[in-house]
Amino acid sequence: MRASIRHFLRLGTVALLAAAVAGCSDSTTEPKETPPYPNADILVSGETLQANLDATNQVIVDTRKIEDYDAGHIPNAISLPVTAGGGLFDIGGTGIDKTDLKPPADLAVVLGNAGLTEVTRIIVYSNEIDTAAGRMFWMLEYLGASEVVMLNGGFAKWTADGRPTSTTPNTLAATIFTPSVVASALVTKTDVLAHYDDTAHYVIVDSRNYVDWQASHIPHSVNILTTDVVNADFTMKTQIELEALFAAKNITTDKKVYTHCYVGYRSSQGYFYFRLMGYDVSHYDGSWTDWNADPSTPKESA
Repeated sequence: MRASIRHFLRLGTVALLAAAVAGCSDSTTEPKETPPYPNADILVSGETLQANLDATNQVIVDTRKIEDYDAGHIPNAISLPVTAGGGLFDIGGTGIDKTDLKPPADLAVVLGNAGLTEVTRIIVYSNEIDTAAGRMFWMLEYLGASEVVMLNGGFAKWTADGRPTSTTPNTLAATIFTPSVVASALVTKTDVLAHYDDTAHYVIVDSRNYVDWQASHIPHSVNILTTDVVNADFTMKTQIELEALFAAKNITTDKKVYTHCYVGYRSSQGYFYFRLMGYDVSHYDGSWTDWNADPSTPKESA
């Protein structure tokens, strides 16, 4: 009886090994994991960040309001609040929360005083992957920062996962941030006017609320809400899901993408997720407020 059992077990082991080998050699087997984003290096998980909180030449930047930072933040993070209508980075202006980015030299002073350089690894976060974090990401890339990374899920996901927080403010010694403006990251009304009608090579992505897009928008623009690209836990949807979303809007990798919204905040977030997906993207910072204020610019409704 024992010999029969041993013989049966040996046969089972051989069968399992054969199945494993066959599975490895079957090129049609579907992968168990989703493919990585084309630019996966600009997105970091909470697990990876927690394991590298004390990494050298790295600065973690909290873009939330200062009172939120004071109530609790990721250890070692510094506070650089991003707020519409003025603040550290915007001039402010007229219209619905109209904002205008300060000149690069002025922005560089703010960043240098905060302890950042253009070659620092900068990890940005807000409560979610939202407009504040997106704007900081875009602005830093526009100014030529060599390595800017977004925290997947933001502070909400970080705390939901029970990761450590601190209420001790962190400040760094002032340094020098030398800007090297990446002109292609920013487009103006003139650029959009020149290309909005060339739908074979360009696509305008409008991140305003759907009802506002329906009422009036740049001709041929498509509407993608910032909430369309994230999961319930505020992490980014998978590459496959984002590809399907973009394909449904006729956005392909061979087209140049211009992002815009009301005043350039949601569309900064849009700039990030198109960068993550490997698209050639530029941000129209003047956005709808700038476009709509000009009676000569074309508009259409859905």
